[in-house]
Amino acid sequence: MSFISRIIPSKKILVVDIWTYKVKVALCEYKNWEINLLSIAEKKQEASDIIWSEIANIEWVSNTVSQAISKAIKDHNFNPKDIIINIPTSTIVSCWEKINYSRDKKNEEIDVNELDYIIWKVEKKALDLAKKEITKKTWFYDVDMKLITSSITDIMIDDLKVSNPMWFTWSNVNISTINIFIPSSRYNIINTISNYLSKNILSIIPLEFSIPKLLRNSEYAYDDVLFIDIWNTKTSVIIQKKWVIIGFDRIEIWINDLIKNIKQKEKTTTIQIINTIDDNEKYLEEKQQFLSVWEAWLIISIKEILWNNINIPNNVFLSGWWDNNFLRNHIKNINLNEHMLHSTKPLDFIDIDFKNDLWISWDINDLNKTNLWILSMILSAKDIVDTKNNQVFQILKNF
Repeated sequence: MSFISRIIPSKKILVVDIWTYKVKVALCEYKNWEINLLSIAEKKQEASDIIWSEIANIEWVSNTVSQAISKAIKDHNFNPKDIIINIPTSTIVSCWEKINYSRDKKNEEIDVNELDYIIWKVEKKALDLAKKEITKKTWFYDVDMKLITSSITDIMIDDLKVSNPMWFTWSNVNISTINIFIPSSRYNIINTISNYLSKNILSIIPLEFSIPKLLRNSEYAYDDVLFIDIWNTKTSVIIQKKWVIIGFDRIEIWINDLIKNIKQKEKTTTIQIINTIDDNEKYLEEKQQFLSVWEAWLIISIKEILWNNINIPNNVFLSGWWDNNFLRNHIKNINLNEHMLHSTKPLDFIDIDFKNDLWISWDINDLNKTNLWILSMILSAKDIVDTKNNQVFQILKNF
């Protein structure tokens, strides 16, 4: 029995990627199993609009997003109502939760209402954990949290692993989920922006949830992968095992501090540092100091994601503005034994074939590393559009 209709109505949406220095907007059409990228536009953001990864001026950010949308739709005779958007915030919490549910009517098939109730129980339990985690990050107690993304990672019916429990008869079910929360204050900021734009938010997607989608059609789709996305103000660490995201963390280590230390020693510009940082021996001491601290926090994040497991994926997908040779060389030479971690093979990097792996209809010249984040959001949006067309998948939120 098919759980998704074979004919999915055409859907046009705007994908909005907000970050510190710019806003990118993609105009997309989703029809059946196809993704058509109709246009992509960007608008520079003022440095004072987002401070320390948090929106500091809602009006100006909203105006920048509005201008980027206008650029994206200018050659088209429609302006979609629905948007999918990310959120620039450091206060994001992921909670992995497992719940055992025992049914009284074990001989009856499960229906949509019962499935909805089970998922509600899992999310409620995860919310309590999220409040504890946000207290660790912010030192504020009893923070009101908002669930923005929830995905089932594993379903066991008695001793049978399934992808959809509907129409099974069983007595016990174990459901594992990853739930992503942000403080309600951050959620309200995004709502204010959408109201300013007169848009309807289909979903808020943290990039830690969308980046693994870049491998969905590649040879690594079902492999274990360590994703490291590094930018000026943060590093995101994501671990995927057999297509499932088992957890992620953010490291608040600023590469801007490395740039600042180099500039204090050398009379040079930021652009010159960026262009020569791989090979310039003058920066060696500053790079080693930075990498020592960065590696320590990377290992802490990996261990928190893996819990008591010491097996780390050997496939590494590195992305972000600071995907460069000096970082790659350092990662490949990390001594895992020193950190009481293990990999079946030496750490090595994997990349995607932009032409063949993304399955997005668009100019191949724009399918490149500079657009990785918004391309990952476009792929995630495809799953969300499919989910909205199917009641069971909408409950499972398995995207």
